Amino acid sequence: MNFNDFFKEDLILLDKNYSSKEEALKDFAKVLVKRGYASNEKRVVEMALKREAESSTGIGEGIAIPHIRDEVMKTSVIFFAKVNQINWDSLDGNPVDYVFFIALNPNSSGSHIEILAALMKLFMNENFKKELKKVNSISQLIKVMNKYNEEEKSEDTDTTTNWDVVAVTACPTGIAHTFMARDMLVKAGKEMGIKIKVETQGADGIKNTLTPEDIKNAKGVIIACDRVVDLSKFAGHPNVLEMGTKPVIKDAQKEIQKSLNGEGHKFAGKAKTSENSSDVEAEMSFNKFGKRAYKSLMTGVSYMLPFVIFGGILIALAFLFDMKNAGESNFGSGNSVSKWTKGLGDLAFGMMVPILAAYIAYAIVGRQGLLPGFIVGLIAKGDFFFYLNPNTGDVQWLGKGGANSGVFGAIGGAFLAATILILFSKLLSLEVNTKHGRKPWFPTTLNGIKNILIIPLFGTFFIAISFWIVNIPLIYLNWAFTKFLELFEGKQYLAWLLGLILGAMMSVDLGGPINKAAYVFATTSLNNVAPSEGGTIAMAASMAGGMSAPLGIALSVTFFKKLWSKEDRDAGMVNYVMGATFISEGAIPLTIKNPKVMMPSNIIGSAVTGLLIGALGVKISAPHGGVLTVALAKCNYFSNQGLSVGLGVVFFITAVLAGSIVSMFCIFLFTKIIGNGNQRKDNELKAKKSIKKEFSKQNIQKIKNNFNSNLVLKNNLILI
Repeated sequence: MNFNDFFKEDLILLDKNYSSKEEALKDFAKVLVKRGYASNEKRVVEMALKREAESSTGIGEGIAIPHIRDEVMKTSVIFFAKVNQINWDSLDGNPVDYVFFIALNPNSSGSHIEILAALMKLFMNENFKKELKKVNSISQLIKVMNKYNEEEKSEDTDTTTNWDVVAVTACPTGIAHTFMARDMLVKAGKEMGIKIKVETQGADGIKNTLTPEDIKNAKGVIIACDRVVDLSKFAGHPNVLEMGTKPVIKDAQKEIQKSLNGEGHKFAGKAKTSENSSDVEAEMSFNKFGKRAYKSLMTGVSYMLPFVIFGGILIALAFLFDMKNAGESNFGSGNSVSKWTKGLGDLAFGMMVPILAAYIAYAIVGRQGLLPGFIVGLIAKGDFFFYLNPNTGDVQWLGKGGANSGVFGAIGGAFLAATILILFSKLLSLEVNTKHGRKPWFPTTLNGIKNILIIPLFGTFFIAISFWIVNIPLIYLNWAFTKFLELFEGKQYLAWLLGLILGAMMSVDLGGPINKAAYVFATTSLNNVAPSEGGTIAMAASMAGGMSAPLGIALSVTFFKKLWSKEDRDAGMVNYVMGATFISEGAIPLTIKNPKVMMPSNIIGSAVTGLLIGALGVKISAPHGGVLTVALAKCNYFSNQGLSVGLGVVFFITAVLAGSIVSMFCIFLFTKIIGNGNQRKDNELKAKKSIKKEFSKQNIQKIKNNFNSNLVLKNNLILI
């Protein structure tokens, strides 16, 4: 941490007398302009007083930290003054002895926030405040700050992942009170012996980001913000306290105790999960990189799917609209409607790979990952100067066409881009030894353009060059995947196995990672065959398999009503619609209620559906839609277009119905086997409770009888 960048030898005042904080600020502004750090004295005072009007910057215990962030500052500095007890309307009501006037230029970024964060921590240290009395120069001040800053760093070793309380702090400028509130909360947490994590939303962005798991597991949430911030991730939490930064700076222990006592309110809205908070852990570091990599892949897939579904269905419809040209070279574009529909579908479907790459990178490193992510995605798609024929090995570095790396290239390229960006960011943050101590080698004066020019330009250029080479083995991987699909698509005696595996996977976790893996595999298969081929068995097996589980539940609540409560029967009926339109998640609520029965039933039914799809040679070109796109199904066994489509539709529906019926009977069978066992246990438990209850009644009666007997005896004795 290099404090020399902000504290200047000519920006110190000692033992000054001021009648008010307004007079002090005017004098500070005069010095800043006179020494060439600011351009307009009146503007400096105006901005400082505007900040004071929002809330006092007197943080208590004799310290004030007035601050501004404005173009009036030519460079970012911190003015230090030892004054003779000024009334600063401090939080604790005591006069101020030390003033740290933080004056920043808005174009400066990066290291100044780290400096300020370190400064806020120092104010919490009693020994540091004692040594301030001895400071008579900036060099002495920096020496003392370095001394206690090193102590703070050595103590900061907490790697806790589960928290009692979580908090978020933010002030209007995102500078002082943001970090002061954080440090007060952390200090109070240590003193109280509880685990607390604080997210800061300061001038340099969001730091120490709270994850959905952090929020979900915390007993309480403290929102200490003086400005409007996005709080949607706290939706649904039952114990949220909302306030400004002032209460936690004044008495953090009090606010933490209120949170632990459950005095907060339920935050409006539905709780978020890691599945729908895609970029929550995005940061420029390798911290938990493996965990974030998996989540980023799921994020990329979720952003990609709308393009796949929209584009895939439109392309499939284009062929449906142009059936009279089936078998011709212009099939799918033989009339104006089909040509327009296919063109729009191609446009959307063609974005599948770049979108996947861009949002995987985005989920790992944030917005910095979008540009290089899109670039590597377009290279993976084959939209850059490179030609490779995997069959012959022919390479033309400045050619175009040949094979592409597709989804494999998108995934590999996105992880490469994120890794290089993190390394590049760390390189720019490296410090070197100078005569003024350790200092970043990258000029701090260029921090303002680092994130908007330096990293995007040079980082993306280097990533593009690197991926141009790395893409070669990924092209071969994609080519091998295509050959693997051809093995199943072209040999019917193997197709049933592919269908069985994909069908079963679709119902293992109903929209979870295994379901998504099967679905991505299927949609990738569409990307590796020509649209005129009419789709793939993999896509048909995935879609049909995903339809069977909810439809099986719907049939069960219809024909085996005694197995279900009235509430479950009503809830299960909606699965007719959800299953028919390929929304596997419809099966989740009732599956969760009785997983021992429902999970194997779902998997067996979907596996049977997938097996039949493969065995009957059914393929489909639409990536979604269920019955809405079933007319696009075809059968591999017939070259005649009419027979292929007609029997393809019949076989697809047959496979779905067969799997659904199997699932329905499995629910009935497993309920009788597993459910009866549970019923016996319930009956035994009820019998035991009944005996215990009866035994208790008998005991009570005995006690009453004894009491009555004793009462009679006592009365008789009295009479005697």
